[in-house]
Amino acid sequence: MGNRILKNTFYSLVGAYVLSSLTSVICSLVDGVIIGQFLGVDSLAAFGLIAPIEVVLVLIGAVLASGARTRFLHLIGKGQVKEAQGVFSLAVTLAVGAAVIMMAAMLAFSAPLTKLLGASGNAADLLPGARAYLIGVTLGLPARNAMWILWPFMTIDNDRKLPLIASIVMTAADIILDLIVVLVLHGNTFEMGLATSLSYCAALTVFMMHFRKKDILLRFSFRSLPWRETGRMLTHGMPAGFFRLGNTLRGTVMNRLLAFAASSAAIAAYSVYRQAGSFFNPLCLGIADAVAMLAGVLSGEEDRPMTRRLISTSARTTLILTAGVAASGFAAAPLFASLFVKNDPEALALSARAVRFYMLGMPLYGLNLIYINYLQGIGRSRLSSVCSFLVQVVLPVLCSLALLPRFGADAVFFAQPIAQLMMLVIFCVIVAVETKRLGIRRKGLLNRILLQPDSFDVLEENCLDASISSMDEVAALSRSVWDFCEAHDCDARRKYLMSLAVEEMAGNVIEHGFTKDRKHHSIDVRILKKDDEYILRIRDDCIIFDPVKQLELYSDDEPAHHMGLRMIIGMAKQVRHTSVLKLNNLLVRV
Repeated sequence: MGNRILKNTFYSLVGAYVLSSLTSVICSLVDGVIIGQFLGVDSLAAFGLIAPIEVVLVLIGAVLASGARTRFLHLIGKGQVKEAQGVFSLAVTLAVGAAVIMMAAMLAFSAPLTKLLGASGNAADLLPGARAYLIGVTLGLPARNAMWILWPFMTIDNDRKLPLIASIVMTAADIILDLIVVLVLHGNTFEMGLATSLSYCAALTVFMMHFRKKDILLRFSFRSLPWRETGRMLTHGMPAGFFRLGNTLRGTVMNRLLAFAASSAAIAAYSVYRQAGSFFNPLCLGIADAVAMLAGVLSGEEDRPMTRRLISTSARTTLILTAGVAASGFAAAPLFASLFVKNDPEALALSARAVRFYMLGMPLYGLNLIYINYLQGIGRSRLSSVCSFLVQVVLPVLCSLALLPRFGADAVFFAQPIAQLMMLVIFCVIVAVETKRLGIRRKGLLNRILLQPDSFDVLEENCLDASISSMDEVAALSRSVWDFCEAHDCDARRKYLMSLAVEEMAGNVIEHGFTKDRKHHSIDVRILKKDDEYILRIRDDCIIFDPVKQLELYSDDEPAHHMGLRMIIGMAKQVRHTSVLKLNNLLVRV
């Protein structure tokens, strides 16, 4: 039962982040389908040439979103709410400001940039259409960057419905506007890109509704922006930047290889291949983002057992879901390709084959991605960045170059499963080397995979973990805590205070939180003896209940109210409550 809250939170985060990742590419996917069906193969190939640069368009937003999220949670965990709100404000300011500058640069240099992306050589006739689409989507960059920042913070601020509404609005707006472009206005790639930009603006309008609510954690202000936090945010977000930059470089290199070694049909097939990645990748990305989020929280708490459970749960979930999706996608590859390619048998056959090779590598890609994000979550940003760059660009490009003389255009598609298998081997080497360097002696494969030194978390005999769901279990745990403290030669005062804290705090959750809905709840309790301190951690997924604020509601002339709570707060070194990810987290330090 101790795994219930972790699993429920993990799965809910996976759903939220899959939706987030899917939304970030869904407009491009819709554009690809409608362009392929109504504007022809050449327009689809032109659209495909621009696809890699779209990653660069949101690169700064993605880096800041990832880094600000990590930094925000770290500050919230320390109880520094105003500082965390400053980080949020700074991230929004930097993301939108950078978007405006990048938009101006893209518009000024759209022609040479389009040539660099592959509109040259055998593909020179694709330049006008590709440049027009680039200009159209660039106009929506400020709104798109703002969305990148707001999306993860909505989940942190306990709002998971608004992102869903924004996704629906954005998708509907893009489909309607695209159909108006091709059926009513008889427009071309520029109008298609502009329709995408307008759909981002519609979604951003929905996100802004969050700030009309009361009692929210997020507050935006231009006053006293903490510019010193910029470096920290960029460092924490570096793995996300390398991931997306690698994706762009890989797409650019592959397009150029195909432009000089193959035909427009092969370039169109690679566009469909990337669309398959855009459509199916959100599953892997959503799981990986959930791992990064929870790994950061658990790493800060030095909770080894829950971190092991996170790794095993995420790996099992990834294998089950990606294997099922990959099998379905492999079977439906011709149908998927036909959504983009029409009246061109050569391009259709190449596209179906490309999608199938992507599906073969999907489960391995999912495993690699969750470990890359786990490394980011525990603060190994440099190692995570190197691994991101390897899996996104270095290994696929090397495999393609090695196979190109023998297999031609198919070499680009063969590279996906081969590169993922090579990355798994590299991870095995990394774990072996780091285990030796860190001097890890704890038994078990998972303890080695964690890449945490033996000093991470206390020894098992110095902690007590339990999950409870009834008042009888609260009473029993209170007695167990007394015995635990007694076994560690704890003085009488702290022994009494720790037992009282468990009984009072956990009892309040069951009494007030378990009765507010029909859901099944439990409480995860952890008692630690660390150095000369005793620490109580309580985590639950009930309604928000801050005992410190609850006590402040009563004046000093009403001492009879919450006597136990008043005593604990008065005698403890620290009592801190935070509510993020729809979880109450209470820490008592004595």
